[in-house]
Amino acid sequence: MRWILALLFTSAAFAQTILPSPGGNPPLLELKQFLELTDAQYAQIFQNINQYQRTMASYQQRVYELQRDIAIETARENPSATELGTRYVEVEINCRLMNEEAAKLRTRNQALLTTAQKTKFQVLLDAIKLMPLVSQAQQAALLEPVTSTILPVGVGSVGGSIGSFLLPTPVPTAACYSGGIIRNPMPLVQP
Repeated sequence: MRWILALLFTSAAFAQTILPSPGGNPPLLELKQFLELTDAQYAQIFQNINQYQRTMASYQQRVYELQRDIAIETARENPSATELGTRYVEVEINCRLMNEEAAKLRTRNQALLTTAQKTKFQVLLDAIKLMPLVSQAQQAALLEPVTSTILPVGVGSVGGSIGSFLLPTPVPTAACYSGGIIRNPMPLVQP
């Protein structure tokens, strides 16, 4: 269960194809086992994630272009409020579209689950609700911190085990930065 919770809070690089690592454990294997996913369900989840990442790549690229344009306009002696406003609005539109795509991905992947699997999935949703309490218990030194064997972005490991693949993750949150608020376009759970 610790691995699953750590997985929920781990981020990795964006727009990479997710494939099982050669000679190592396939990604999300513990989740597959926990939910008792069939091979077909497991494969379809990765197909959905890969399609999502391809779709998100165009939004991501446009947001980066807009951020560059905003930096250039801001650096001018007399920046244009209209130019800046237009670009900030377009960033917001792209962030909303990314949120919509993330919601569609969750819906598609959750629709693959059987009734029995949805019951097990509910355990994960319930565990997320406990995370603030777990964090406080860690801060009070009642629990030890949750550690993970998942390696940081871009770090592979010898033999192709965990870390040599990229997990299905949201677009980097910096891409949806506007108005002083960093937005995560792929929340882990719907409110």
